[in-house]
Amino acid sequence: MTMPHPGNPERSVVDRALSVLGAFDRQNRTLTLSDISRRSRLPLATAHRIVNKLHGWGALERSDEGGYSIGLRLWETGTLAPRCSPLAEAAQPHLMELHARTSAGALLVIRDRVEGLCLSFAVNGPHALMSWTESGDRMPLHACATGLVLLAHADEVVQNEVCAGPLRAYTPTTLAHGPTLRQALAKIRREGYAVTHRTPDPDCSAVAFPVRAADGTVVAAVGVVAQADTFRPAKLLPLVSATADAVSQHIRPAGRRTTGATA
Repeated sequence: MTMPHPGNPERSVVDRALSVLGAFDRQNRTLTLSDISRRSRLPLATAHRIVNKLHGWGALERSDEGGYSIGLRLWETGTLAPRCSPLAEAAQPHLMELHARTSAGALLVIRDRVEGLCLSFAVNGPHALMSWTESGDRMPLHACATGLVLLAHADEVVQNEVCAGPLRAYTPTTLAHGPTLRQALAKIRREGYAVTHRTPDPDCSAVAFPVRAADGTVVAAVGVVAQADTFRPAKLLPLVSATADAVSQHIRPAGRRTTGATA
């Protein structure tokens, strides 16, 4: 058996710490030590040692019942990400206005490699349309309007990777065939926006437009999600377009800070 080199351990301390943090997700916000050990694939003693270090620093918090969750210090550190904070802050008032004018869920999404990442959303109170996403959630590029906008303006390498599949068919209307997806992306580039019907949620439809930096680079997408049965794209298109333009104008003084959002 080949032993790992002493200077290059099979799983470094950093790698193991990241595995512990990676054990948490939207469906697993609070975990026991045993859960963390199992989900991170670390021995219980190793997980315990790393969890104690992370807890001491503030990356994890421990409840009275003994469960662990992501700590405020880690959240505070995450808010410093330059690709997120300026865009989210600039977009939020415009998203609130868009939601007020449409009664639809409004959201801002950026691309992180081959996934969409929701930076901000606006909806008042419990809202079924937004039950599938919230700030920090990831979404498939090929299955939602904002993701399609971002994918349409991504570089060829990213488009090739996504179109090569496999592409999950969330609903019968999902663009789950590579050549068909490529045709849809070309249409989005020509028309300047994306419309999806009943995907990834069979009860929802959506419209999205790109947000552009001063040099024209697409750095994000603004979209609205509405009930499919009452979806009226002709009414929504000018409102979403105006919101995307407003966010674009807002971020352009900081153009050089935001142009990396599609890297």
